[in-house]
Amino acid sequence: MSNASRPIDDDPSGHSFAAVARQLERYWRELRGARAVPARADVVGNNIDAALPHAFILDRVARGVGRIRVGGQRLQDCLGMDARGMPLTAFFIPAVRDRVAGMMDAVFDGPAIVEMPLTARVGLLGGQVRGRLLLLPLAGPDGSISRALGALVTDRAVSAPLRFGLDGEFAVRTEILPANGTAFSVIEGGGGTEKGPERRRPALRLVVSDA
Repeated sequence: MSNASRPIDDDPSGHSFAAVARQLERYWRELRGARAVPARADVVGNNIDAALPHAFILDRVARGVGRIRVGGQRLQDCLGMDARGMPLTAFFIPAVRDRVAGMMDAVFDGPAIVEMPLTARVGLLGGQVRGRLLLLPLAGPDGSISRALGALVTDRAVSAPLRFGLDGEFAVRTEILPANGTAFSVIEGGGGTEKGPERRRPALRLVVSDA
């Protein structure tokens, strides 16, 4: 592993889990059009067939707290129980939950798209599972950005509960979404779970796009 984190789409494995996330993001952008974000009411499950088992709707209930309102079967498989009503941070190991909560706030406050590289181990001998979490902001019934369309995808099916850390080999992507004009992406490296004074500061790289 190199010291510099790679962009999240630089995964050389070519796993289909990356394609699932891209499909959902393309659908969200089509719904968005010229608006700041699309509305929750615009999302139709039949239009995201391939992503549906991995997809969910997140409700913001407080700063740093988002609960799964409805989710696909793969979320239940990863969590080991019905995901409905569970906080998003329940999918993560304790060491990274505060960081995940902060990135969730960025989705609603930015608003912003956030994509996180994930890693988990299956038991003692089950090996490593890699994946990603994608969060796409949505407007609620009152027009406030209090919902998110998300996807939790992994590079293979799992039959045991997982708790994820952030994969330090890949970068966290945060794309800030102004109502008009140019979008800005902040690529944050160093997604590992280490804590304390030895933890490296994340490397930040600002990327400008017209998306």
